[in-house]
Formats: sequence, C-alpha cells, structure tokens
Amino acid sequence: MLLNDFFIVDDLQTGNGSVRAVLHLDIRHPIFEGHFPGRPVVPGACLVQLVQELAATINGGEVRLIKADLIKFIAPIDPIKNGMIEMILTGKETEAKEWQITATASNAGAVCFRFKGTFRSGSDYAG
Repeated sequence: MLLNDFFIVDDLQTGNGSVRAVLHLDIRHPIFEGHFPGRPVVPGACLVQLVQELAATINGGEVRLIKADLIKFIAPIDPIKNGMIEMILTGKETEAKEWQITATASNAGAVCFRFKGTFRSGSDYAG
C-alpha cells in the first residue's frame, strides 16, 4: 500500500461513488532513491496504484484492476517543486458487479494524470 506511506493523506472526502483526496508526497521515501537520484519524479505505476487504493474506498473493500481503457501521463510530478497532489475519482458499479472508475490527478493546479478503467471486487485475480 502506498497510501499513508508514499502518499500521505491530508484530506479525504467520499460520497456518492466519488473520492476526493488531497495528498502530499514523502520526499524521503526510498522510491525516489531510484526514480531518479538527484531529480525525483513520481513513478506512473505509483499513480495507478493510488487509483486502485482510492477505488477500494468507493467499493468498500479490496479491488483489482481488470481493464485499463485510458492511462495518460500528461506531466511529470516533481515532489521537490510541488509535492501535493489532488486526486478525484468517480465510480459506477456495473450489472456485472464491476466498478468503472475515472480519475484525474492535479499537481500545482494542472492536470498531470488521467485514468479510466474497470476494477473487480476482492483479491481473486481469476474472478
């Protein structure tokens, strides 16, 4: 889990199938030692993991990504320049009991990441 470790929650609001999270990055986190030394950048995989962890709050339990329709990294996030991220997720449960999630992350007031995908409840990858 990256929440409350790599991403520190400053504010979390949930309701009506949506989540708004204001987070700050732990610049001392070991991820930045390798990504990249002297010029840290938030790894894209960490943003996707953040979406999954926040989607679990909409679902009320663990979820697994089963399909990503859109993952767009618009701008790098430099935690030294501005280590705050606002992530907004909206989710809708389908008839197949899957969650369609859209997410947008902003850094310094500019959109830096967009996501659209489908999650399934639980930890069983086989369904």
